[in-house]
Amino acid sequence: MLRLFFLVLILEIANVNAQDNNSSLLKGRVSTTDSVSIGSIHVINKTRGSATITDEKGYFQIFSSTNDTLLFSAVQFRIKIIVVNNKILESEEIVVPLEKFINRLSEVIVKPHNLSGDLYEDLENSAVDPINFYSFGIPGFKGTRKEKIVTKKQLILTTLFFPLTGSIPIEPIYKHISGYYKRLERKRELDIEFDIVTNLIKFYGIDFFINTYELKEEEIYEFVTATYENFPIEESFKRNEHNKIINYFNKNQTRILKN
Repeated sequence: MLRLFFLVLILEIANVNAQDNNSSLLKGRVSTTDSVSIGSIHVINKTRGSATITDEKGYFQIFSSTNDTLLFSAVQFRIKIIVVNNKILESEEIVVPLEKFINRLSEVIVKPHNLSGDLYEDLENSAVDPINFYSFGIPGFKGTRKEKIVTKKQLILTTLFFPLTGSIPIEPIYKHISGYYKRLERKRELDIEFDIVTNLIKFYGIDFFINTYELKEEEIYEFVTATYENFPIEESFKRNEHNKIINYFNKNQTRILKN
């Protein structure tokens, strides 16, 4: 029902917003021949005023239409500009080659420090620790930044207030309809599960599982994963309740033998 609501809404918006006609989600990645990070590169649609950044492997997604101008910008690369055409829009994935930006000095006088004249290379080879906001006592986010998942409730509220705001979240709507958000949530759940299972195996050691439960080394991960999925082992591990954890392992072994 919710998908039907979004589909009907998009069809109505298409008649209102001419700029969104013939718009497609353009997928691609940036590439370089140098060993330079291709993550967090700014991808800007100058025509539409939207922007995104590449992930750590250089992949990006951005809504675009024919004749839109895309700009790729990062400190370590020369600015790259492409104009979107039908061939680009119809491609499953485009590859955008970037050229490393070298700010080379015309003359380097200070020889004892082994400076090359390539500022980027000299910074990489310097022994200076990186400076962050918390180096100066400024509070800030220290974790890994993750893409925000827009909930269905937020989408509905935003679309209901469309006459007042004059803007529609096309990209979040598409990601809900296509199942992108659902896959992203599942991936994050699996990442958490993998971390917990791996930490359990590291804590108790491979020999413990081999000697106690007569498992082969390649069976250990599956055994611990099954325990994680069938018993509240995560909370017990956080509370250092190791007697309970061993009991869960024993129960899981009994469950497997019965089956």
